[in-house]
Amino acid sequence: MTAFKNIRVLPSGYQVSVVREGTEFSKHFAGHSPRSLREANAYRDLLLRTLPSKRRKNVPKHILDALKLKEQVVGVFRYDDRRFYQVTYSDRGGVVRTKTFSWKDRDGEVKAYRDAVKFRRTSRPPARGGKKKAKKTSAKR
Repeated sequence: MTAFKNIRVLPSGYQVSVVREGTEFSKHFAGHSPRSLREANAYRDLLLRTLPSKRRKNVPKHILDALKLKEQVVGVFRYDDRRFYQVTYSDRGGVVRTKTFSWKDRDGEVKAYRDAVKFRRTSRPPARGGKKKAKKTSAKR
């Protein structure tokens, strides 16, 4: 499915669509041939290489390298001017909440990001559709 990231399959062919800062960059490739798909993939790759990143608050590469991460974790945001990472998560009631992890120096920033990532990964509510508890019923005689 990653081959179709930013690509929609329409009855008339493939449509590449990438949005950055509210502006949509889009192009249609007619037909469902392998050639049309190759051209759509090439155009998408060109857009993703040339357009700026979706993230406005990038985590520095040295932090990702220190934690052996290839890319930033979704839901963890960096506020450099105030020196903290903010984690956005939903509590068990579905309410969106935030938690911050601050730092004072470079080593502290690595620890703050590690803690924020760990919190983000463990703060998710349980999956829906699990086993339901049986209701207690009182039998009247």
